[in-house]
Amino acid sequence: MAEGPIAPDLNLNWPAPPSALFLGLREVHVWGTILNSGPDRLGRYASILSEDEKKRAARFRFERDQNRFTVARGFLRTVLGRYLKMDPAEITFSYSDRGKPALNAPSSNPLHFNLSHSHDLALLAVTEICPVGVDVEQIRTLRDADAIADRFFSERESSALRALPPEQKPIGFFNLWTRKEAWLKATGEGISDSLDKVEVSLHPHEPAKFLGLFGKAETAAGWTLVDLAPGTGYKGALALEANDINLKCWAEGILAGK
Repeated sequence: MAEGPIAPDLNLNWPAPPSALFLGLREVHVWGTILNSGPDRLGRYASILSEDEKKRAARFRFERDQNRFTVARGFLRTVLGRYLKMDPAEITFSYSDRGKPALNAPSSNPLHFNLSHSHDLALLAVTEICPVGVDVEQIRTLRDADAIADRFFSERESSALRALPPEQKPIGFFNLWTRKEAWLKATGEGISDSLDKVEVSLHPHEPAKFLGLFGKAETAAGWTLVDLAPGTGYKGALALEANDINLKCWAEGILAGK
């Protein structure tokens, strides 16, 4: 997507996690981290990546993007290692046909997770409830927002977006995009297949909610959709097929002043 100017320096306000990490019965944990990293942290994370992940990082053209990928994957391994009580370097993943990762580690209570990143911010959702999706995007002005809306959003959503005042359109657009993407990532569906089949709220002053899934409001009622405000200039969303969840949001240690 074409984009406007990059946002100012990123600040996150989520607290640090407790020293004794416990994933409770209806809990979903969302972690945030800044991907712009110094050499010590970058080297530490690079050292725990698999050979395949190192090759994937090397395929990025620019060093900045190589480093962001390395930190995001190292962050993923480090956080999952805390829940699994495993060496992060020993964690192995399998991948669906659409590339969604899952843990190979056997467990009576499978750990579901999803990772998303945009520019210098990454979010990671973790739960034992069911498959989960999280998405984050930097808010920016898109020159082709209307064309994207016409292609990927429903007619009702496109009309609602066009009706917003100009100053609210970037937030409205990324409310739509992140909420739909979070659902798609929870289900493993492809963007081109289903993005216009899931309808969500978009107005900046309305709560996040599903308006319909494949035209059925009753199907949407079984899902939870949560708006995430992880940092200045970013919008995020969390989706999972469950109700009455207990959400906890944390920042990785360096974000909490450690």
